[in-house]
Amino acid sequence: MAEIPFLAGGRSEQLARLVYELLDAHADTEQLARQRHDDLVWGAHLDYLRDLQRVAREVLAHAC
Repeated sequence: MAEIPFLAGGRSEQLARLVYELLDAHADTEQLARQRHDDLVWGAHLDYLRDLQRVAREVLAHAC
């Protein structure tokens, strides 16, 4: 898995980066859904979303 940049920094910085990453992921999903992509591209994006969800839960757990 690629390094996720929002894990660096303090808690408020991590949360801000997480929010922007989630917003970007949403926009990417919307764009991919509008275009025709092969299963490999869509599968890679879904893997990214699962990894993002896991890391987001970790960031939020440490922020509380």
